[in-house]
Amino acid sequence: MKELSILLATVFFFGVSFPLETRGAIPLDKINISTKGDQLAFDTTKLSAKINQPVQLTFKNTASKSSGLQHNWVLVKPGTADAVSTASLSVGADKGWLAESPNVIAHTKLLNSGESETVHFKSPSVAGEYPYFCSFPGHAQTMKGVLTVN
Repeated sequence: MKELSILLATVFFFGVSFPLETRGAIPLDKINISTKGDQLAFDTTKLSAKINQPVQLTFKNTASKSSGLQHNWVLVKPGTADAVSTASLSVGADKGWLAESPNVIAHTKLLNSGESETVHFKSPSVAGEYPYFCSFPGHAQTMKGVLTVN
C-alpha cells in the first residue's frame, strides 16, 4: 500500500505517465469505401468485421464535381434494406434522404462530390450479413453491398 501511495505521489508531483494496460484490448477495424466515380456503385460490395468490434469506416464520394451526385453509406439490420430505403424516399433532402429507424446501425451524412466522412460504430453482436446501401432516391437498387460480421 505504501508503494502505491509513493507511486501516485510521484505521478501527481512530477507528471510521470505510464502506458495504459493494453493486453486483451480489441483492435479497431478500419474500413475504407468509396463510390466508383460517376457510376451508381460502391467500389466494393463485400466488407467484413468481427462481432462487437469497434469500426472506423471512411466513405468517400469520388463522383466528379460536374455530375452533382450525392451519396451516403447506410448499414442496416438483415432483411430491412428495402424498408429503410423506401421509407427514406419520403423524408426529403432536409433529412439527407435517410429515415430515422431502429434498423439503421450506422450511416454517413449525404456527401457531395469529393467529400468524405469517417464514422465510428460497434459492429453487431450477432454474426450475419448486414446490408449497406446509398439512400439517395434511386441509388439503392445498384449502390449496395454486404458487411459480413463473424
